[in-house]
Amino acid sequence: MIRSESRARRGPAPVRRRVAQLAALTVLTGAPWAAAQEVGYPSKPIRFVVPYPPGGGNDDVARILSGRLADELGQRVVVENRPGASGMIAGEHVARSAPDGYTVMIDHAGIVMNPALFRKPLIDVQRDLAPVTLAVTLGSTLLVHPSLPANNVAELIALARAQPGRLNYASPGNGSPQHLDMELFKRMAGVDIVHVPYKGGAPATVAVLANEVQMIFSGTTGLPHVKSGKLRAIATTGLKRASVLPDVPTVDESGLKGYSSVNWLGIFAPSQTPRPIIDRLNAAFVKVLRSPEVRADLASRNFDVVASTPEAFGKAIQDDATRYGAVIREFGIKLD
Repeated sequence: MIRSESRARRGPAPVRRRVAQLAALTVLTGAPWAAAQEVGYPSKPIRFVVPYPPGGGNDDVARILSGRLADELGQRVVVENRPGASGMIAGEHVARSAPDGYTVMIDHAGIVMNPALFRKPLIDVQRDLAPVTLAVTLGSTLLVHPSLPANNVAELIALARAQPGRLNYASPGNGSPQHLDMELFKRMAGVDIVHVPYKGGAPATVAVLANEVQMIFSGTTGLPHVKSGKLRAIATTGLKRASVLPDVPTVDESGLKGYSSVNWLGIFAPSQTPRPIIDRLNAAFVKVLRSPEVRADLASRNFDVVASTPEAFGKAIQDDATRYGAVIREFGIKLD
């Protein structure tokens, strides 16, 4: 640091140091790797927080990425599961962490719904977290237990209409995209199916496998059980068929015209994280996501790689907050 010969002219030393630090960060934003080197980042292990238990889609993607991120960043990347409160426990933990790039989080689109869903949400994603990259997108698959006498959407709707309030469905939690997927399905089909929330995709899938509940909209967790015959896939939520299930029709082509829902998983850091560190994280995540091996691994699990800029992810967050907020208000969904 350059010391001033005249404190009276140049101001107190702590102020000068802070101004110099901010100026260095600002000047270096156009060169993420050089900027990160300038601030000595990273110099210790990075915590990669997952808001759900092991075995779900968020956890799968985090563990696929973590080893290669460690190679790219030159530091260990430690996956840490912090489930609870529809992802808000993990979100609050990350939001309160030091904005130094050593704590990041993966979460799905449900994180943008919480301010509209909960009377007292623990965090607001647009206020408390910084977008790093929109990593992947994926549609959901409507899975049912094989004992349910419904082989397609039309048969499921007919069964639900004949037994209002008797059938139930699992979700990874209140306010999750899969929760809203089924609420939209119920509204458009005019049926009454009871919601049973679980603490993540893995326990929700186990409940369907055990026939505790009859169905679930699953992003990735339930797909291996389709091949084994333990669950039956009857429709997918995108406007085009999923590449991993080419013989399974979409909900739209099954007769519920206009139905579509596509989820995403994105990477967040605490708000106020310096832009050079955000840029370094973005560069590392994008490089790993776009590698042929990772892209193929994710595609086999029904994920499509996006690997966006922070700005594009921020725009997607804003757009989805508006879109999901309108759906939540229309359906009158409110959670405590």
